[in-house]
Amino acid sequence: MKEKLDRTLGMYSALMISIGTMIGSAIFVLAGTSYETAGPGASLAIFLAGIAAVFTGLSFAELVTVVPKAGGGYVYVKEATGNSIIGFICGWGFWLGYAMSCGLFALGFGNFINYIFPFIPQMAAAYILVVYVMFTNIKGTKSSGALQNVITTILIALLALYVIAGIFHLDMENQKPFTPQGMSGVFNAMGFLYMTYIGYGLITTASEEVINPEKTIPKAILISIAAVIVIKTSVFFIGCGIIPWQQLVPEVTSTPMIDTAVHMGGRIGGYLFAFAGILATLSSINTAVMASSRTSFAMARDQRLPSQFKAINRTTKTPVFSIVVSCIVVFIAVTIRDLEHISTVTSIFSLTGYSLVNVALIIFRQKHPELERKFRVPFYPITPILGIGLNLFLICSLAISDRPALIIAVSVIGVGILYYYLIMPRLKYASKGISIVDIPEIKEHKKENRKNEIIIPVSNPMTADGLLNFGRKIAITEKSTTVIPVKVNVFPDNLLTIADYDMMMQTMGAQDEVIQKLKAYESEPYMRPVLINSRDAFHAIMSVVKKEMNPLVIMGWHGSGLSKYMHGSITYRMLQEAPADVGVLRMYNHETEFHNILFPYGGGRYSKLTAKVVNRIANAYGAKLTLLNVVDREEDVAETQEYLKSSAAKFDQPTEIKVCSGSLVEKVVEFSDHYDLIIMGASLDWGIQEVVTGLRTDKVMEQARCSVLIIKSYDLFLQKKNVRGLIHKTRKAIHE
Repeated sequence: MKEKLDRTLGMYSALMISIGTMIGSAIFVLAGTSYETAGPGASLAIFLAGIAAVFTGLSFAELVTVVPKAGGGYVYVKEATGNSIIGFICGWGFWLGYAMSCGLFALGFGNFINYIFPFIPQMAAAYILVVYVMFTNIKGTKSSGALQNVITTILIALLALYVIAGIFHLDMENQKPFTPQGMSGVFNAMGFLYMTYIGYGLITTASEEVINPEKTIPKAILISIAAVIVIKTSVFFIGCGIIPWQQLVPEVTSTPMIDTAVHMGGRIGGYLFAFAGILATLSSINTAVMASSRTSFAMARDQRLPSQFKAINRTTKTPVFSIVVSCIVVFIAVTIRDLEHISTVTSIFSLTGYSLVNVALIIFRQKHPELERKFRVPFYPITPILGIGLNLFLICSLAISDRPALIIAVSVIGVGILYYYLIMPRLKYASKGISIVDIPEIKEHKKENRKNEIIIPVSNPMTADGLLNFGRKIAITEKSTTVIPVKVNVFPDNLLTIADYDMMMQTMGAQDEVIQKLKAYESEPYMRPVLINSRDAFHAIMSVVKKEMNPLVIMGWHGSGLSKYMHGSITYRMLQEAPADVGVLRMYNHETEFHNILFPYGGGRYSKLTAKVVNRIANAYGAKLTLLNVVDREEDVAETQEYLKSSAAKFDQPTEIKVCSGSLVEKVVEFSDHYDLIIMGASLDWGIQEVVTGLRTDKVMEQARCSVLIIKSYDLFLQKKNVRGLIHKTRKAIHE
């Protein structure tokens, strides 16, 4: 079955993902340590760290256009080096680096909670947060990407308010001397502050979901880095300009930036900043735990870690073992409770991984110069070489200033190398229902070879067989038509992980009855099933519709009595917006054969458009057709019968004519006992009523005693919103 991710993330969402992840740790966790290391020069350190991040950011921006698949830095290095020891070290460093960074977020969260609720100890709050995040990830709770965007927007607004208000409280004397520890202090701070910029790499892990990723992601990376450099530098500069830096170091206070906010705005200012810190650290730790656990999942999928790391819980459909192991590392980092050493070790891991990303860019340029690159790193090869050089310089600077952290980092990497050569080759990778093979890319067929395809969105196992058999019947008769069943798995809006999204494709709906049905149809020559993992079901279905030429979309009816509550539903929106003929089918008593079809035919534009679909269905079933026209006056019956005779001659199947007077709905319902299927055309004025297909057609759908198919035929001109709106207003004025 063809599987893919739906592209729903635009530029704003991409920016919020990147900016939101980069803002948290520096301002809300590492500010005190930065001032202690560099004094007022901490603002210069955070600025230079951002500039250094630009070089590697440019490499990410080009690589995402070369390898536009989920996975980020680990995947780029793996693809470039062919899964060698270098790729393993990169994944090993990202896995443990993300996990250890969570310790910083948890400790910062504990500080902010303790500030607002003094009776809750910092360490207790930190441990509770880790446990909460662990169980949240295990349960696979669906959080809202829209909420994530709102949180990040609020954080930016609060920090902007902090900077603007701080300008009026600045005392430049507090900035002297600017570098009390000399430039060595600035470089040391720059080293561990660099890791606070690694968030821009996370947007590359969601590249398969970003609209036009080759253009959107490079822009998002560069814009977000520039924005965060400005925000962080301004906040750091303002902070030690309000209060002398000596009063902001960890030995004096555990809440340095809150102290500056209190100085400006009193307790309210302090609470606002603490609240912003809680939001920032909570959001960041959740993303980082997911990133760490999914990195180990991806490495297990590539046979670089034991198979337990890729084991998926059948109930929660999450990699429980990977999550638990990552959280154990987080617990250790929290227990150490040493911000400087934790941040240094994390930075060494991150700097190592990001150095390898720059190497990956050079390898790709050498091996595959022919590949199309919609973004190219300027001044190549100087830019990636500078990125490698700066990263190695920062690693050396950290090694000199913090030898215990260097020993820990080297030891951990050494353990990884020993594991790679001594233990990994002996591991047994028994696949338990989870394939390690990359998901095949969906090949784009030329549109001219795809005509009159039938697209059937399926979600309800009770109606799936009826819909699929209906479409298959038409396809088999016409031979040139293919049925495209579409199943959409809707998953969390902000699933931002470093892992490939293979996990979602392998686990979401693994027990779903509909997916099993589609797999059964996959071998049939007229069926082309598609499974889409998406944040927006309507957008996913619409993306399939727009790729076909002249498609017919058949959707299932949601049940009698529900029509008044379906305004804004997927069915409603498809009828309004889809550039295709859209049908809504209600199967009556599981009917599968249609020998007698009733077609209420008015002779207008919509009826003529619908007639083409009716002819296809009648041919597929070899059914007898009856054209029904209900007139207002008895004296119009004879004239209408003569008119319908010419229309009946255009159908391929035997066609009967029936004309009577009365109410259309009542007559159609009355005749429904004598037919297997009623097909009605829906006009484009359904938006007047809170119903799906129209007032009369909905009543027929609910009351008829046979199967009913409502067809909304596509019209390029009448489908336009402004034209449809004009029609609505005109009809409303006439009725009034």
